[in-house]
Amino acid sequence: MPNYHYAPTRKGNREFWTRQVQAYHLSGLSQKEFCQKNDLIYSSFGYWKRRLESSAKTEGIEFVEIDAAAISDNSAAVTL
Repeated sequence: MPNYHYAPTRKGNREFWTRQVQAYHLSGLSQKEFCQKNDLIYSSFGYWKRRLESSAKTEGIEFVEIDAAAISDNSAAVTL
């Protein structure tokens, strides 16, 4: 039987699931494999993944890779 590690508060739950979704993206595993490996309920993981990714989109958050070599040493600022 899985050992579930959920936080007792709403804020704690959001932080917990944010960490899990980030770890999933870095893992290279399928959602099912990730949930099995980390003792997570698959449907709960899917719910939080959709919720957090939807929230990030509506807040206009987008992650982009910046090539540090392309930034000149004389740059005073970087425009994002």
